[in-house]
Amino acid sequence: ADGYIEKGYENLLLQSNSLTTSPWSSVRASLAGSQEGYDGTNDAWLLESTALGQTKIEVSNSASGVNTISFYAKAGTANYAVPYMTSTLSRAWFNLSNGTIESSFNNIDASIESVGNGWYKCSMAFNTTAIAIYLQVGNTDGNLNAAIGDNIYIQDAMLNQGLVAYPYI
Repeated sequence: ADGYIEKGYENLLLQSNSLTTSPWSSVRASLAGSQEGYDGTNDAWLLESTALGQTKIEVSNSASGVNTISFYAKAGTANYAVPYMTSTLSRAWFNLSNGTIESSFNNIDASIESVGNGWYKCSMAFNTTAIAIYLQVGNTDGNLNAAIGDNIYIQDAMLNQGLVAYPYI
C-alpha cells in the first residue's frame, strides 16, 4: 500500500500443530489432541511423560542463522516447557505457573507473555544450524528429565527467521 516491497515470513516447522504426524516424533511421551487451546479452539495437545527421563517431541530441521522458535503452552501437572536446539544446546526453562523464564542457555533472547486463561506465548531466538528441535516437559528448573505423568499443554509451534516471533501461521 505504501509502495514498498515487504518481506513476508514463513513457518519453517512442517505440520507445526499436527504433532503426531511426520516429521514429528515423540520420546517417552504420549500426545492427546483435541484439548482446549489458548484461542478457544480444540487444537491444543496434552504432552505427557510415559517414562522417567527426557520427555519430548522432536522434529528435524536444518534452519541456520538467526531464528526464533515460538509456541503456546500451559501448565498441566508439570510447570515447565523447555525448547531445546540440539546443535548448540540452546534452551530455556519457561515457568508456566508464574510466567517467568528460570534458566536460559546459549540463546540470543527468550521471552514469555501471558495470553490469558493460564496460557503463555513462549519464544526463544537463537543463532545456529539446528539439527533437531525439541519441545520438552520439565518439572524443575534446569532439569531436562520428567517423571511419569508429568504433562503440559502445547499448541501452534512455529519457527521463523529473525530475532522476533511472528504471529502463528
